[in-house]
Amino acid sequence: MFIRIIIIYLGLCGLLKAQNNLIIVDGNGGQFWLFIDGHKINDSPQSIVKATHLLKDTIPLKITFFDKKINDITAGIYFLQKGKSCHNLEFTYAIEPLKDKNELKFISTNLLLTDTILQQKHASEKVRNFLALQQKEKENKNRLTEKYPAPEKCLFIIGDSLLERQIKYLQNNHIELNRVKDAKWFISNNCLNVSQTEKILSVFDYEDSKEKLAEFGYDYLIDKENLLNLLTSLKYKTEKEELKKFYAKKTIK
Repeated sequence: MFIRIIIIYLGLCGLLKAQNNLIIVDGNGGQFWLFIDGHKINDSPQSIVKATHLLKDTIPLKITFFDKKINDITAGIYFLQKGKSCHNLEFTYAIEPLKDKNELKFISTNLLLTDTILQQKHASEKVRNFLALQQKEKENKNRLTEKYPAPEKCLFIIGDSLLERQIKYLQNNHIELNRVKDAKWFISNNCLNVSQTEKILSVFDYEDSKEKLAEFGYDYLIDKENLLNLLTSLKYKTEKEELKKFYAKKTIK
């Protein structure tokens, strides 16, 4: 009986001991290997790695990137809540660039779900939401710093409903400088024709803004040869002549 009680007690201790999961995500899509206590967690490099059933409060880890130009990350992860040990929780951290190196940034803590399917669905949804947020933050930063994507071959123009929503958005932004940045971001991330660009130009108050947007949009247009149709959007001779000169330079063979 005494031996049986000891076995039961040890079994309960094993169950009660802190068991937590860890998810590491690279929001930029970089692939890496995760090592915990010197043990490799994933056999092939991945951008999202999950380690399960971790029993310690402090986990020493190392992240080695597939891209050898990126320095390794060596850090310690603490599975604590309000300074106390915890269990049945899933901690998510993101790899984020900081100056000339990468660091781990805490994202969230969630309860572990008992149902395996629910666990997978929950983890996938959380990672998708995080990546979507990361992408949105990156796009906002690029928009504000005017870092636009390079022009690509344009195949299918956007629909009228999307264009109308963007026009309303631009109309509600009364600061011309911000409107220009927003319009450039929209033009550079979508496929438009000259007729649609003309509708966008109609939102702007200043002729200089219209002319500069017409020039900016040239490389993104599906019908570049019709650029001079935008002359009707300009009131003054000065801007009309500037657009003609721009088009002439672009089409010189």
